[in-house]
This record gives sequence, C-alpha cells and structure tokens, in this order.
Amino acid sequence: MLVLSAAVSLLIRSGCVISATLYLILFIGDRKKEYLYIALFMLSQYLIELMVRGYETGSPIYCYLHSYFSAPVVIKSLLYCASVFLVCCLFRRALDKSRAWILVPVEVLLFIWLVMFPLLGVRTGFLYICYLLPFQLLVIVLAFIGSKSFGGVTQKSIFLKLDVFLRVVGILGIVIVFEDVVTGLYYGLGNDVAGLVASGAIRSRNTGENIFQIIIAVYLIAVAGHFFVGKIAAKPIHDEGSTERLPEEVVDTYATSVGLSLREREILGFLLEEKSAQEISELLFISVGTVKSHTHNIYQKAGVGNRMQLLQKIKYL
Repeated sequence: MLVLSAAVSLLIRSGCVISATLYLILFIGDRKKEYLYIALFMLSQYLIELMVRGYETGSPIYCYLHSYFSAPVVIKSLLYCASVFLVCCLFRRALDKSRAWILVPVEVLLFIWLVMFPLLGVRTGFLYICYLLPFQLLVIVLAFIGSKSFGGVTQKSIFLKLDVFLRVVGILGIVIVFEDVVTGLYYGLGNDVAGLVASGAIRSRNTGENIFQIIIAVYLIAVAGHFFVGKIAAKPIHDEGSTERLPEEVVDTYATSVGLSLREREILGFLLEEKSAQEISELLFISVGTVKSHTHNIYQKAGVGNRMQLLQKIKYL
C-alpha cells in the first residue's frame, strides 16, 4: 500500500507540475489571466499534495513543525485560501453579472474559516471534515454552474468537452464529500486526527481526491497540448506578395482608431491568424455565438464584410 500511495502521489505531483508549467508558458505567450490562474491553482495543488503526504508518511520534519509550530496546518490553510481565490476568478464569468458579486462574500467567509481553523486548537475528525467541507461545496456548485454557462464551449474531441469535464468535476466533488463524511462517522467524529492518520483513515479518505486531482491534471495537459498543436499548425493570413504577419503595434493602433473593446481587440488578433469561430471560442472559453457576435461588431466598426477586406484595410492604413 505504501508503494501504491507513493506512486499515486508522484503521478499527482508530476501532473500538477507539468500542467502548471504549460499554462505558465501559455500565459507568457498570450497574457491571458485565465492561464495564470490555472497555473497558480495547479501549483497550489502540488504544494497541498506535499503537505498531505508529509502528514501521512509521518515525515520527521513535518511532525516536528506540526508539534511545535502547527506550521503545516497554517501553510495548508493559506494554500486553500489561494485555491478559493483562484477558483472564484476562473468561474466568475460563469455567473450572471448581476449575481457575480455573491462570490465576494463567499470568498471572505471561506478565508476567515480557513485562517481561523488552525487557531481553534481542536483536531477531531468532525472538525477535520468541516474544515474542507465549505471549499468542497464551493467547487461542486461552481462546477455544475460552469457546465451550463460554458456549455457552448466545445472542443474538437469529445474527451475535451468543457461542460462534460465540469460535470465530472462536480460529481467527483460529491464523492469526496461523501467519502469524508463516511470516514468521519466510521472512525468516530470525536477522535483526534492523528489517530485517524495512524489507523489509515486519512489515507483511504484520499482515494476520491486522488482521482479528482489526476483527472484535472490530465484534462488540463490535454487541452494545453491541443492548443500548442493548433498554434504550430496555424498559418497567419498573408497577402499575395507578403508572408509576414502584421506587427502588433499596427493592429493595436487600428483597433484603437475604430473604437474596438479589449475583447474585440483580442478576437481581432485571432481573426488575423485565420482562426475559426470554434477555435477562438476554445481559446477564450466563450461560446461560438459570442465569438460571432464580437466578429460582427468588429466588421461593422471597420466597415468591412469579411476577414480579407479587414486585413487589406489594416495594411493600407
């Protein structure tokens, strides 16, 4: 069991590091905040995994810090606080604008709970379950809301459909909560967490979380790989006598002159790279209908009827 646990932990950590690295590269290249949020979220999951495994394996350093300073618990709480913030940033667009404000008090309350928990000085199984329950419920709710809001964002492969993936995340979240509750009831809600770890309860409790983290890492790596392949295969628009792309400063100047919004400027860049509405929707995590609406507005403001006319007008000016 120890070998299997170590192998699973290595798989999770590798997935977190690879996905965090890929999305950090994407952020450096495209400067999209969503990529940075994903990279930081996976990094936080990697650090949390280190903390959990340190607890389970009884690492001497971990036990010393835990006994005298409660440092691991404090650090883990801060990591979960970061996770709450990043999850809310990623799913904020899934909520209706009139309801997006709800996430602010939710974040504040979760921050208070996660920060206060180490100060309670109680380590029973009941409190251990309650410690993560609010965060788990937040992920479940946002996953199901996101599966509906992002339903129009579909990837080319069935495996990469965002709405299906979010439903899977929500279902796994429910499984994890159920696993926590059953474990707490089975081993006794009044028992000390250290006793649960010694008996193996915490290790068995992590089964659902292991699957959850592996699926998220695999999905994110697959999506990033899909994006990189598309980037390599993409051919920028060029006219008959030129093979050079338009300089970014030229496109920026034109976008400002015709009054394009930030989102329209972003889509303009993809249009000039000959990306389809479907590809743009995948890259920006918006529906195809929204892409077409922005494209129509761009054409109207530019006074053109298609991409080639748009390109020629920008080059002429």
